[in-house]
Amino acid sequence: MTMNDIIATERRNTDRIYLYLEGIFWKVYERSAFAFIHRISRYKPSKRFIKYLDTSIVSLGFPDASRSKVLGDRPLIQATDDLLILEAGPIGVEEFERWKESLPLIVPKNTTPPSVGRTTYTATIYDGERVPPRRVTLPPVPAVESVPRRETAAQHPPHSSASLSSASPATPPPTENRNSGGVGENVLRDLRNFSVENATPLECLLFVSSLKKQLNNGDLR
Repeated sequence: MTMNDIIATERRNTDRIYLYLEGIFWKVYERSAFAFIHRISRYKPSKRFIKYLDTSIVSLGFPDASRSKVLGDRPLIQATDDLLILEAGPIGVEEFERWKESLPLIVPKNTTPPSVGRTTYTATIYDGERVPPRRVTLPPVPAVESVPRRETAAQHPPHSSASLSSASPATPPPTENRNSGGVGENVLRDLRNFSVENATPLECLLFVSSLKKQLNNGDLR
């Protein structure tokens, strides 16, 4: 039975208490809840706004394991696996409406997300009855420092020295009179001009390899 069916039944209800088995709980709605509280047991009701129905609904519930204790030996008009109907006597419609209006509307609160990477426990209160908590483990998120950061082209204007170094660090930048100081000075000059912070590990490896070739092909002075 859908919520629409339940609401339609309750709007016609004048002398019954309808109980619906939902999971391990017996649920009572609207006029049935009003009659239940006044004639069977003073359970605490809850009023929630159902968005897709555009209306507020009053309900209460108790575990199926407590059925005998709550209902006792009251005679049933109808009993199936998921529906119980009891005689309630006349239900005053206006009295019910005033009672419903006086109940506070329960608004879900925003909860703080649990710590990442930790095991947390969540519990649910189902119309006054506590459902056993369930364990939820969230996967860890890598720290900001552990994520490699690559600078974008927007961080360096086109044709700047940083941009050129980042684009092709494996090739030493051109220098004037490159061979005038010997291989050793050329290698030192290339090292000074190489932008390590903007290069990838592969680019650094290629750059070192190029320096090694220079040293192997020339004489140090």
